[in-house]
Amino acid sequence: MTVVVFSPTADGVIAALLAPLFMSIGFFIWDVRWTASGGSAFALNMYKCFTASIGFVIMCGIRGFSQSNADGAEVFTSSSVGFLLLSSTLGIIIGDVLWLEALRLIGAKHVIVIDSIKPFAAAILGRFFLQETLKLVAWGGMILTVLGIGVVSWEEQTRAAKPEEDSETNTAQVESTQQMVMEGHTEDRVDRNKRYRRGYTCAVFNVLADSFGSLLTKQHGVGMTTWTINLIRFGFAGIILFSISCGMRVHRKYCSTAEEQCLQIKNENRDTEATAHIDESTRVEERSQRTKDVNREETETIIPCQSCKWYQLPPLHLKGWLQITAGVALVTFLCPAFEKFALFQITLALAISLSSVGPLYGLLMDWPFKGKKPTLPSCFGACMAIGGVVVLSVFGT
Repeated sequence: MTVVVFSPTADGVIAALLAPLFMSIGFFIWDVRWTASGGSAFALNMYKCFTASIGFVIMCGIRGFSQSNADGAEVFTSSSVGFLLLSSTLGIIIGDVLWLEALRLIGAKHVIVIDSIKPFAAAILGRFFLQETLKLVAWGGMILTVLGIGVVSWEEQTRAAKPEEDSETNTAQVESTQQMVMEGHTEDRVDRNKRYRRGYTCAVFNVLADSFGSLLTKQHGVGMTTWTINLIRFGFAGIILFSISCGMRVHRKYCSTAEEQCLQIKNENRDTEATAHIDESTRVEERSQRTKDVNREETETIIPCQSCKWYQLPPLHLKGWLQITAGVALVTFLCPAFEKFALFQITLALAISLSSVGPLYGLLMDWPFKGKKPTLPSCFGACMAIGGVVVLSVFGT
């Protein structure tokens, strides 16, 4: 049976607001430790899915797999579990990949703009599939919240990018001038347009995949505990990501063996051809040149192997793994647990809107931990978002 502290609606609002707080603290830990380790986003996603699943298994053993007033045989059907697996595929596997690809192609500032439509997409999906309606005042609060969060995020990204832009201004001006003189800038414009089209497409599909994944969770997770829902979603994602990692390890090992054999055959053939036709001095020079060629070929074959290590966990000491695990406990254990709890207490649009206030918490933590004082636009955006949250909390249900 679900424990009610204040009321189902109040508990849902509080849970939706606490979820991004846990995520912001966890991201701060990851930013310090995982970035320094050189680990990839794929490896972090795989590790956090597996580690969080262990916690979900423990909580399912304590709290049970289904609500006490629900029949387990009716709750855990092939249809409900199958749709939760689809939700995991859309929201965790595909959604995260598209989000990271969009960040790479168009940058965080543009992704933030696209992410701002997620609450509205959730409101539309909730209206058509769940028959959930929002009051007109709640729509105003949602717009105010999204605008405030957008202002804060945009300002923070601008501040983060400014030093890098200043340090590269002279070099960029020289390079751009030379390129315009030699080649013109038509090809650059075409490549940039292609990159932006791909980036915006990835960002839009990420919003749709994430919103639709939340819809499937709310539709087919009825009767399950929040721990069970997250165990199914993150456990399945962890298995898929681990399978990809194992497949890439086998592929890399096979490719490395084939490359070594190919290089050995080339060296033997060169030795055989050289012995009968050249004198001693020429042979020494030929061997020197052949050594340079072999070294160059080995270097070329090592570069792709190093780039394939995105699927491997980075080497860290025990202290580093403990810090990463602490971040997992916040981002992938507590945050989704509170999010899924809120999803079944309040409307889909309200839950997603309130869960998007993470940049506000990040703004608060930047000052004491990083010494970055908030700017006036950031404070203005934060006030807008807080006002929207208040309106949503009072009139959004």
